[in-house]
Amino acid sequence: MSDDQTRTSQPRVLIAGGGPAGLATAMELAFHGVPSILVEPRASVSHTRPRAKTTSPRTMELFRRWGVAHLVRAAAPLQPEWCRKVIFCTTLNGAVITEFDDAFGMRAEPSDEFAEGGQQVPQPIVEEVLRTRLQATGSVDLRFGERLTDLVEARDSVRCRITRNDGSSYSLTVDYVVGCDGAKGVTRDAIGATFAGVSSPSSNLNTVFRAPQLKPLVGEAIHYWVLGPDVKATVGPLDRQGLWWAGLGGVDATCTAERAVHLLAALTGQPAEESGIELLATDPWVPRMLIADRFASERVFLVGESAHVNPPFGGHGFNTCVGDAVNIGWKLAAVLQGWGGRALLSTYESERRDVAQQTIDSATRNLRASGPEIALTADRIQETKHEEFNSLGLVLGYSYHGSRIVVAADEPPPFSAVSYTPSTRPGARLPHAWLAPGHALYDDLGRGFALIHPTSASAPELAVFRRRADQLGVPLAVVPAPDAWPQNEFLLIRPDQHIAWRGDHLDVTVLPRVVAANV
Repeated sequence: MSDDQTRTSQPRVLIAGGGPAGLATAMELAFHGVPSILVEPRASVSHTRPRAKTTSPRTMELFRRWGVAHLVRAAAPLQPEWCRKVIFCTTLNGAVITEFDDAFGMRAEPSDEFAEGGQQVPQPIVEEVLRTRLQATGSVDLRFGERLTDLVEARDSVRCRITRNDGSSYSLTVDYVVGCDGAKGVTRDAIGATFAGVSSPSSNLNTVFRAPQLKPLVGEAIHYWVLGPDVKATVGPLDRQGLWWAGLGGVDATCTAERAVHLLAALTGQPAEESGIELLATDPWVPRMLIADRFASERVFLVGESAHVNPPFGGHGFNTCVGDAVNIGWKLAAVLQGWGGRALLSTYESERRDVAQQTIDSATRNLRASGPEIALTADRIQETKHEEFNSLGLVLGYSYHGSRIVVAADEPPPFSAVSYTPSTRPGARLPHAWLAPGHALYDDLGRGFALIHPTSASAPELAVFRRRADQLGVPLAVVPAPDAWPQNEFLLIRPDQHIAWRGDHLDVTVLPRVVAANV
């Protein structure tokens, strides 16, 4: 055994990739006290490639669960109290066509719909917050400057080849691998999975530029859709000190820096020589709508863009990665700690595939409404772009109904990407409730399962249920239902805050089923 392998005693989980998906997986495992090794080729995070900028209310709720939501908000240069608006305009200094307020689930005040509102924050800042928090946990061996380059799966382990940036390598044997190495990583090929889907025929060019004097006359916004110039674009501030991003539609990698500055200046309605624009970075990309034909083998799991890729319209890709990570993370913890059966792991794909497909479908609709035929009038923009900025049905309303570890007797309501209706149907996200200012019901659920009970429930029946959980080793918090809730149902809540079962009386037989226990 190499010296490198002994750096972490008895490694159980290797996380390949330290972007949002990998960091979130490490956070979820650490949340449950499960150590992991994370390899990531980037030693530091680059701020010239901001990538994702939209953190949804659901992701912020999950960050709250890990104790980092307040850290992400504190690090974010743009606060929801400042602005939550998307403006469509001719140019930044031209005429306003129409606008959307409270976009992406952002709110200035606490909401009754979610425990945490959305947050605009560049992905590099989120990654830095998570890196710092993971280092503080002591549960994660962060190996930056290294990547997974090969793996061989056996019946009871996975043999991995790790290559450092200097070309040297070593081997590592673990129980499980979580592939967070993106669309170009090795884990998808290693389990024999392939992508299916399409790519857009048009290219786009993301840019980061400095323009301290740019103060759009159309007003303050988090995103501007500039529709007047020949090359239409989406623009937004990265901070309030003159750092900006822009996505230039239909512009490919052959675009020179000089032309890029001219195109950016056209968005302001000014000549390039008067714009004061300093181009800092460019990043060409092509919209892709892809999903893998399988998300997992017995011991290797694809998370985030190694399993699915969608266009950024609507801001869902990063957030879907975090949802994947939480789903597989708590299940791996349950299996490794002995209170979940191995069959629990097979539910990862069945639960997350539908969510990934719903996300791709929504992003594809938003893409079609954003191309060369984009609407130019206020009425048509409101009609065709509403879903992109108002998608709480997709963000909060996805359900795991139909999963083998969800006990459900009724059908879920029809899915809507736009509209969210709180529900206690099994499979749904537990509805949010405030118990006191700043104190959410979620805050009392603990790290394992939680039983929410009517205040009329008797102590002996609760004791029987708790005793059965103890016999199975299932961590269980017992929480009274909020006073304003119906007092005629019991709810069993999973570690990911989704409802595993509901009933009008306690049934201890559901516990083994929701953790796939072999009893």
